[in-house]
Amino acid sequence: MELQALADRQAIVDTVVRWASALDAKDWAAARSCFTDEVETDYGDLRGTGAERLSADAFVELRRRALERLTTHHASTNHLVTLDGDRATCASAMLIHRLDPARAADNTFDTLAHYTHTLVRTPQGWRISRVRQAVAWNRGNAAIHSGAAGAR
Repeated sequence: MELQALADRQAIVDTVVRWASALDAKDWAAARSCFTDEVETDYGDLRGTGAERLSADAFVELRRRALERLTTHHASTNHLVTLDGDRATCASAMLIHRLDPARAADNTFDTLAHYTHTLVRTPQGWRISRVRQAVAWNRGNAAIHSGAAGAR
C-alpha cells in the first residue's frame, strides 16, 4: 500500500474519531468541522425516521440539543476504510453510553451501532458527507435521549 493511501486512511479514521470525541466534549465547533456543508443522514433505526439531507450546521445543532445535558461516551472501533480517489467509506462500530446526571435512577441509555460514514477529500482535509447508523441494540431508558424514538 502506498504512503498516501496509508495517510488518507489514518486521516479518515481520525475524522470519524474526532466527531465522536467532539460530541463527548460538547465541542460543537469541532463537531461541525468534521462535515461538508451539507450532510445526508440516516438514523432511522434509532429515531424511526428516514434518511434526510440537511446543512451540517443544522445537523450539529440537533446533536447539541439532544446531548448537551447528558454525559456521554462514544467509543468508535473496528474502522474499515475503503478508498476511491477523493471519496472514501469508513465502516465502524460505536458503543454510545449516555447518562442523565439529573436523574437519580433509571438514568442511562446505551446504544451499540454500526456506522457507515462517507467522506470526501476537501482542501481542509477529509470531511464526512453522509452518516448511516444501524442499531444492533439499545439498552436502558430511551426517555433520557430526545433523539431516540422511544423518547417521544
